[in-house]
Amino acid sequence: MTDHEFEAFLAQVMDELSLKQTELSRTYGLGEMARWWFEQATGVVQFLDSHDRLAVVAEVVSVGSFSPRSNTWKWAWSNPSVEPALRDAALPLKQLQAITGREIFGSDEAFAVHDEGMAWELTAAAVHHLQAQGCYRAPSGPEGPTTFLAIRTIRTVQ
Repeated sequence: MTDHEFEAFLAQVMDELSLKQTELSRTYGLGEMARWWFEQATGVVQFLDSHDRLAVVAEVVSVGSFSPRSNTWKWAWSNPSVEPALRDAALPLKQLQAITGREIFGSDEAFAVHDEGMAWELTAAAVHHLQAQGCYRAPSGPEGPTTFLAIRTIRTVQ
């Protein structure tokens, strides 16, 4: 992709992600859940309501993590702190390097990003490529890192 084509691609996937996130919020109330729990071994995120009842379950693929302290991004497929099965599930994201011609999609090491906005752009490209339903930004405190998870399936719990 040329620089212009890549910028258009990023704008397209960000628009797609915005629509998907709006739908996830409207349908599942993810932004209003009291807490969440991510089980790496199963690739499942559980969302609990204000009464601490399980309300929503999502199967996810770990995309990557953003460190606000160092303004860096690390792909899940190259992160040893991510369970092997989740790293394997994220391997298709490396294909974005060949598709876009951008080396950042194939970088094994953490690399500098401008800000969290760029982390969202990388996640939007991943959600698009994986044909996911959206993503969940899983915070871990003010020092980070923040993990971005692509939602493959999601359902309410009755």
